[in-house]
Amino acid sequence: MKGTSLMANVDTPRALLVMAVQDLYDGECAMVERLDNVRSCLADEAMRELVEQDTARSGTQREALADIARALDAAPDKAENVWLRAILDDADNDCTSIVQGPLRDIALAGALRKGKQSQRVSYETALALACRLDLAEAAEALGAMIDAAQETDTALARALTRLSGGVER
Repeated sequence: MKGTSLMANVDTPRALLVMAVQDLYDGECAMVERLDNVRSCLADEAMRELVEQDTARSGTQREALADIARALDAAPDKAENVWLRAILDDADNDCTSIVQGPLRDIALAGALRKGKQSQRVSYETALALACRLDLAEAAEALGAMIDAAQETDTALARALTRLSGGVER
């Protein structure tokens, strides 16, 4: 497992920010790697478009996070985002265990919302540290990523409401 160590080595705000950025970087890598599979499982065209847009955004954010890590004199790929990867595993499970159609789309919208929440909370942690360290460029980029996660979560919430309205009882 990446970044696993028996000895604690995070003892400064800067080191914690590095760890947070690496975790976020891995999460965006996972989104880029795995959202196409989720997209292929969706029946709803609007949901497929939303996932396609989020995949592209994850690619852009992945590169911005790599830049932040390098600015902190760190490699971006030293951590594994266990939480987000588990959520994506859940989405993959939904793809195989729920019949294609509105119910699967509802389940996937929920799984993707969980992912957005995990990202948003993690980005907020990194932002707080970047602000504490007076890293204005990193803080600006992280703030934009929080906004993007919120925007996507809001769109997913709307899709969830729309999709569930069309399901028979």
